[in-house]
Amino acid sequence: MTPITRQIPRHPNVWPMTLLLPAAIVIGFFFYTLSVMVHFSVRPNIGPGQVGDGLTLENYTNFLGSTFYLGYLGRSLWISAYCTAITAVLGYVIAYAMHRSSPRVRLIAGAILIVQFFTAYVIRTYAVMLVIGKNGILSKALLAIGAIEQPLTLLFSEVGVAIGMVLVSLPFMVFPIFNSLQAIPVNLETAATSLGASRMRTFWEVIFPLTMPGVAAGVVIVYLFELTSYIVPGVLGGGYFDMMANLIYAKAMQSFDYPAAAAAAMVMLVIAAGAIYLLQKAFRLLTPHM
Repeated sequence: MTPITRQIPRHPNVWPMTLLLPAAIVIGFFFYTLSVMVHFSVRPNIGPGQVGDGLTLENYTNFLGSTFYLGYLGRSLWISAYCTAITAVLGYVIAYAMHRSSPRVRLIAGAILIVQFFTAYVIRTYAVMLVIGKNGILSKALLAIGAIEQPLTLLFSEVGVAIGMVLVSLPFMVFPIFNSLQAIPVNLETAATSLGASRMRTFWEVIFPLTMPGVAAGVVIVYLFELTSYIVPGVLGGGYFDMMANLIYAKAMQSFDYPAAAAAAMVMLVIAAGAIYLLQKAFRLLTPHM
């Protein structure tokens, strides 16, 4: 006789909801902390580390009406913009070279980038300091070949901060572009070549447009990474060249002006969201629809 088995009812929607629970917790915590930030940004400051009652927009008007704060904001936007452009060019060159190289070279280059990617952010920044410092590797090498007569003074300046930001954020640009290059079918390039297109024309009219999604992803990640950078300008700038994240930290942890720090952080959040929207719109227009 066939044994009687009891059918257990299945609930197909339970497991997907359970898997989404950790993400929901993280998102909920983010919006909770964001609400706390908004709450502090509209409260009056009545002393170091003290927040008064009532609502006020004074923290925002003080920030937006101060040439000092706007100077920090403009400096952060400017250096993040041109560092992102430099990183995009270098990242594309590296990604394309990896795409064209042999599997062994590609493996070595990828391993170097992965090691840099997973190395602690602070360690990478101090490594850049050892390279571009006054007694660093770069200065010693240029002095040895007679290219310069005095050691380079790149540290504690905008140039040093820019170099550090580009080098530290480079893997975030290389990997998305490399993945886009790997996803392009080989027969597209072969077809373009067979129709008489030169290698340069094939690159600009076939390959480059198809890699725009990877470029877009890299640009968005790198720009936000550099716009909110704290460690690189803090270490390589040495207090002589700070950015908005350093100003917000100083307001919160040194002056204990929590409402002003929260207002500055909210302004940066709005600007970052606007930058993401504009970049996505721009790259959407540049990306070919297939």
